[in-house]
Amino acid sequence: MRKYLPVLKLMAIFAVAFVFLACPNNADNTLDQNYDDDLGLTLNEDGSAVFKIWAPKASDVKLLVYEDVADVGEFDVDSASVGKTTDETLRGNPKKEFQMNKDEDGVWQYICDDVSPYKYYKYKIVNDGTTYYVCDINAKAASPDAIAAQIVDINSDPSAIPSGVSYGTKDFYKNPFTGSYTDAVIYEMHITDWSYAEDPETGNVGKYLTIANGTKVIDHLKDIGVTHVQILPVFEFAETNANTSYNWGYNPYHYNVPEGRYVTSGYTDGTQAVLELRTLIAKLHEAGIAVIMDVVYNHTSGTEGYSLYDSTVPGYYYRMTGNGGYSNGSGCGNEVDTEAPMMKKYIINSLKHWMLDYHFNGFRFDLMGLLSKETMADIYKELYKIDTSVMVYGEPWTGGTALVKNGSTSSVSSGSVGCGAFDDDFRDGIKGAEFGGFKTGQVQGNYYDSSIINGLLGKSGSNKRNTTGKLGLALHYVECHDNFTLFDKLAISYIGKTNVSGDLFDKIGEDGLAEVKKQDKLAAAYVFLSQGTAFMNGGQEFLRSKRGNENSYNANSTEAKPVNWINLKYKDTYLDVYNTYKGLIALRRANPAAFGSNASAKAEKVSDGVTKYTTGSFLVYFNATDKDVSISASGYTKAVDVSGGEPKESAQVPSSVPAKSFVILKK
Repeated sequence: MRKYLPVLKLMAIFAVAFVFLACPNNADNTLDQNYDDDLGLTLNEDGSAVFKIWAPKASDVKLLVYEDVADVGEFDVDSASVGKTTDETLRGNPKKEFQMNKDEDGVWQYICDDVSPYKYYKYKIVNDGTTYYVCDINAKAASPDAIAAQIVDINSDPSAIPSGVSYGTKDFYKNPFTGSYTDAVIYEMHITDWSYAEDPETGNVGKYLTIANGTKVIDHLKDIGVTHVQILPVFEFAETNANTSYNWGYNPYHYNVPEGRYVTSGYTDGTQAVLELRTLIAKLHEAGIAVIMDVVYNHTSGTEGYSLYDSTVPGYYYRMTGNGGYSNGSGCGNEVDTEAPMMKKYIINSLKHWMLDYHFNGFRFDLMGLLSKETMADIYKELYKIDTSVMVYGEPWTGGTALVKNGSTSSVSSGSVGCGAFDDDFRDGIKGAEFGGFKTGQVQGNYYDSSIINGLLGKSGSNKRNTTGKLGLALHYVECHDNFTLFDKLAISYIGKTNVSGDLFDKIGEDGLAEVKKQDKLAAAYVFLSQGTAFMNGGQEFLRSKRGNENSYNANSTEAKPVNWINLKYKDTYLDVYNTYKGLIALRRANPAAFGSNASAKAEKVSDGVTKYTTGSFLVYFNATDKDVSISASGYTKAVDVSGGEPKESAQVPSSVPAKSFVILKK
């Protein structure tokens, strides 16, 4: 959410100006239908093809076909981001132009008897007298920057398929994870950040294959013991491929095709992007690691001519205010209307596409509060039909004042499990809130004992993020891509300031580092030993620092040591921290009935900053104070040490828990 903060500050100043009487999500009720046929491109065995686009407002639609990528046209301006679909230069040099026919449902169709001479296509759509040149929003492959859709079946064309893998149906689908939510340990990563870890010395930074064809990153994931990686957005976003500046990718342009900037050099064929992303996922699966896709179905990078969706059906895919403007609950200028029948259908089909055609095993929803609970419940039900171990969860908040009705501001119970939500109350209790000023939490000595107890037990805190009673739907974490890294936050609070940049290791010194390490390990213990689902940010386990950058979504990636880079050498430098994380994860995964899914666990406040926690055969004392605290261990005969990277039991049961630490005991 931090990526939206500059806009949110402006919204706060003019909050009243953004509140309008909401009209129905779609004022034109004639469009509120759920067309139940295949849209997009259908290739037939005889070489013919059917092209369909739902454009009910259009007065005319033509199909433009191209022989080569060089002919598909370009945006009118040399920009770092995509230009307008109204640019005449986007017409390019089509080999032929075919008139499409409209049916009573608003679907325009053309049947081409032989598409073999053509490689790409787009639609020339006339809406309200304006001509738009539009890449098919239903396409599954596209030319660079999604300028034109590709005429290809990505599930049969060899150029799009890694060796030994098949796609397209539930029968081919793969997920190395077969457990429940509470069995998962999720690890967040960004393609560019982690390609630095794999190969920082070459020009292959920021590429799918740098990680897929390497060993360092995947071996690291296997070693620390996570079950899932959550990859920041990899659908086509608005920066052009020629733009090498860093971005997290929370600015969607085309929801159904892979981002081209992560494709190796010489990228001209849309199937190359498909192949390389599939290869990365397949390699992670081979290592026994499931893959979650970070998705942003709450807004697009632009509207009107800057949006493929608005260009296709103006105004339909977005929530509109009473005065005809775009509702801005995302803080990015618009919010997608997930309740509009055709948009809801599109999102569910898009998610199925990423599962069946790429083998993604779950989805993290950005600003999930902008999607209604009904929509999220329907999403989960449909994806559960494909995979009963699919993981669906998200940010249970919006980015501003929104027109969504009954938004998903908490976990959603649906089917056998449901959609989870990040528990920011537990996060804030552990290290201090991220908004409303710089705050500190339990590990820094500002005690939030009730938040800690609720979090350990998987119960909703003051924010009510999970009222379903299903423990796994509470996602517990202290660091994600947003905001300060855990190390940076702890280092800044140690210094006694609210904003410090530069080399924070140098600024806190040896004594500060020793203190911050204790706080970091204690924060990790709260998360990994709690009931619920465990989540961490990549690099957190070896004190990843962004040099005090609180919102690094576009921090420069071309300098010698980029802000967002991952340096695996830190793993050896701070091995004691790494091994503690590894040991905690191993203990959690070896004892799923005690850590994650135990509704009978108990937690109580012993004194300010000290918590007693019993679960299964374990007793854990957490001490966030600056002094050693005596403990009672009657009935427990073993101590479990996780600091060496794997749980080791000892008959020497301690009588106290050290300051800023935790003790794990076992019967």
